[in-house]
Amino acid sequence: MRTFIFGAGASVHAGYPLASNLWRSMEQWTLSNFPEGHNFRTAVDTMRSEFDLSKSFELVLTDLDDRIEPFLKEKPDTRKGIEEKVRLVYLRVALRAMIPSYFNSLRSQPARLYGIFATCVLARGDAVITFNYDVALDRELAKSANWHVANGYGFELERANPVQSPIKLLKLHGSTNWRGELFRGMRGFFQMNPGEFSLGPRPVIGSSELKYLEGGVEFDPLSHDGGASIECLILPTARKKFFNETSLGPEWKDFWDSLWFQAGEALAASTEVYVIGYSAPEFDVRARDLLARKIDKRAIVNVCCHDGTNSVAESLRNLVESEVRPTEPCTFEGWLSSVNRLK
Repeated sequence: MRTFIFGAGASVHAGYPLASNLWRSMEQWTLSNFPEGHNFRTAVDTMRSEFDLSKSFELVLTDLDDRIEPFLKEKPDTRKGIEEKVRLVYLRVALRAMIPSYFNSLRSQPARLYGIFATCVLARGDAVITFNYDVALDRELAKSANWHVANGYGFELERANPVQSPIKLLKLHGSTNWRGELFRGMRGFFQMNPGEFSLGPRPVIGSSELKYLEGGVEFDPLSHDGGASIECLILPTARKKFFNETSLGPEWKDFWDSLWFQAGEALAASTEVYVIGYSAPEFDVRARDLLARKIDKRAIVNVCCHDGTNSVAESLRNLVESEVRPTEPCTFEGWLSSVNRLK
């Protein structure tokens, strides 16, 4: 069995930015597509004037959370304090909406390398772990015979569905096509059953998103398109919370734990692990712990991260007990070509 781990560097070929360029790319997109006064433009102006944008965007968003946190622990008792809390919360809401909107704007670009990977490299029983939010890989997998959306994300869209996905695609930092649906999409006044979660047992996938995947599934039984929902389920901050805080308390912890458990099982069973375009940054604590604890020491870890290949390989040697090898060539495209020549 093999496990493939993807980061932002793998999606560059499909027009998506590296993590280090994410804010700059989003900023340019916002300035080119939205008028003055739009909440995205206001967010850009605020970020420019109040935050250190030379840092990783994940760290910048964590700085924003750190400014909001004191207001949540202790309610502001002055008008100025209340206005500051509201301003920062609205900024966070705008940024959380901007990220998936920007990623979705890039969907028209082809993901040729993912298509080759899905049809020519993957085999039944392999697993794919990705820390990317975009669905470029998902779509190419869905168009192949190697993955099925009915249960390929590590959760069941419909338990009665007999289709079994040959591989799992485990998106450990979320996905732009997952969203939370408040109280099963209900509006107005209704009665809630005791013990029932406000967000349901898992994220839902809307009909338009399922249609985009071209995976043969037309609707998610838990989705009520047009119902009340929260933002896309992605975890863009450096200090990630693997649950959603709601008025009823934290929800979806079991959902996230299940995905990470499945990822650990896949790594533990793999004789080969491929790290492609993922730098395993120090602040990605849960991911680094997963790699350190779950990769079998007899497995071979292959690293393909373009110009960062050697530095990522060295970082992983200090993290795992397994043998770590830089791939040759070290580009995603070059690696795909070499793998296909060996077949």
